[in-house]
Amino acid sequence: MDWHSIRAAVLFIFLVVVEVNSEFRIQVRDYNTKNGTVKWHSIRRQKREWIKFAAACREGEDNSKRNPIAKIHSDCAANQQVTYRISGVGIDQPPYGIFVINQKTGEINITSIVDREVTPFFIIYCRALNSLGQDLERPLELRVRVLDINDNPPVFSMSTFVGQIEENSNANTLVMILNATDADEPNNLNSKIAFKIIRQEPSDSPMFIINRNTGEIRTMNNFLDREQYSQYSLAVRGSDRDGGADGMSAECECNIRILDVNDNIPYMDQPSYSTSIEENALHSSLLQIRVIDLDEEYSANWVAVIFFISGNEGGWFDIEMNERTNVGILKVIKPLDYEAMQTMQLSLGVRNKAEFHSSIMSQYKLTATAVTVAVSNVIEGSVFRPGSKTYVVNSNMGQNYKVGDFIATDLDTGSASTTV
Repeated sequence: MDWHSIRAAVLFIFLVVVEVNSEFRIQVRDYNTKNGTVKWHSIRRQKREWIKFAAACREGEDNSKRNPIAKIHSDCAANQQVTYRISGVGIDQPPYGIFVINQKTGEINITSIVDREVTPFFIIYCRALNSLGQDLERPLELRVRVLDINDNPPVFSMSTFVGQIEENSNANTLVMILNATDADEPNNLNSKIAFKIIRQEPSDSPMFIINRNTGEIRTMNNFLDREQYSQYSLAVRGSDRDGGADGMSAECECNIRILDVNDNIPYMDQPSYSTSIEENALHSSLLQIRVIDLDEEYSANWVAVIFFISGNEGGWFDIEMNERTNVGILKVIKPLDYEAMQTMQLSLGVRNKAEFHSSIMSQYKLTATAVTVAVSNVIEGSVFRPGSKTYVVNSNMGQNYKVGDFIATDLDTGSASTTV
């Protein structure tokens, strides 16, 4: 083997060794915002060529003052000309031109303001090329994370939330859950929303509480009374940064309807009643009895039912309820006889169409209301009782023989009529 062959072989071995030992690395600029110092950190190729968030920039700011944000370098540049190229979103894909590279030095610069809510991170594909445009190294990935700033306020899913709850509900009963989102980085203080009730109408006393973390609105006590207030309006504020003074906020309205329960005992508008009627007469509206109930009008909790406790054992009377007015109409459906009863004493009770609520069930006691019905006498004349009689006559009876008596009865006295 001549000298030229030996020299070529040695050069080939040297190049192989250089190629094997060459390294493609990235230097990332670490900018300390507290003290303003700048450090460079070298990041070498990792398994699967994955470099997790190797660089960072802050959204909404001019990051160009920190340029270059990174440098790439190949050891192959020691013995030949190397051209550095980058590609990816923000470079040669929309949005274009956010990152540029100095093809000779490998310095990567940022040129414009970025928005984390649009692009939370960029992947920059880095290459080192020879003069023929061939890769000298296997490409590397540089992930540039966009640091979040608090530039988005909370947003409620509705401007007005509508809910309802029964009156007398127990304390800590769930009324509704408010929903709000924040477009800033998840699981970050910038997107952590704290809820707070800032106003209640009517404002007599606080009736509701809200979980600052979940947005659950619950009853504060068991004092909700529909008969006092049938609706409440709440103003709720949601503030990010967990409610900190430096956070951003939004507000919403909550309309809460208080549902009626049968927690009011009905009663008649008078403690007693009296009326009169002629005997033998039928009357479709002898007496009107109004019932008072404070529950929701026209509901089953309000509609009353008047019933007989005593005095109507003969079935002379009936009560018809008007559910639009809560007035009971006392009717005479069977004739009354003055000679048998000059005065009728009725005892009436009242309840609701719906069952009483558990909160007042033990308070309900049947209270009798007296109704006096005076029966007036009417001149009725005389009648035969019975209306017919049978007499037996035989041939032995002579002229003017008295067969028997057929006497009319005076209905007013019950005795034999003297006027017939």
